[in-house]
Amino acid sequence: MCSTMKEVLRDVQCEPPLIPLSGEEILPTRANRDHEARADIRARGFWTDQQSAFFDIRVFYPHAPSYQTRSLSSLCKSFEKEKKTLYGDRILQVEHGSFTPMVFSSCGGSGEETSAALRKLASMAAEKRHENYSHTIALLRMRLAFSLIRASIVCLRGTRWRRSNLPSLDVPSDCVLHELRVDV
Repeated sequence: MCSTMKEVLRDVQCEPPLIPLSGEEILPTRANRDHEARADIRARGFWTDQQSAFFDIRVFYPHAPSYQTRSLSSLCKSFEKEKKTLYGDRILQVEHGSFTPMVFSSCGGSGEETSAALRKLASMAAEKRHENYSHTIALLRMRLAFSLIRASIVCLRGTRWRRSNLPSLDVPSDCVLHELRVDV
């Protein structure tokens, strides 16, 4: 997301620190008040000219046992609401910017606000590159899908780096097969 925004906009920062609080009263009690708080992306001019738009990304696994009773759309809405509780008021009051939670499922789904941001980004990229919007949004979604696949693979098999200093984990194969829901 950050690299695509950098292609389209001039002032984009990955993991920008938020301005430390200095006595401001942030309404939700669960809001992030940490002095070293960071958003995932800041892009000036994304939604409105000369205003910073902040994005915070969450990826979740929709097939987790605790999520089985809920629909994908309700999960996305609840995670968007959670992100807004953590960052929304702080970014509006202290940073004077807008906040958009970016919620993705590890299987490729996304929340409503994420979809709106992707459409806006694809529109801006298509206009800048003088390309067809449908090709640009397809490419953007494909790049996101590959990023999600890469992240899932790293979670499953680990990185390619040598792990000489890490202790070995002996996990029984039946536990792994149960996690993957494979019948032997």
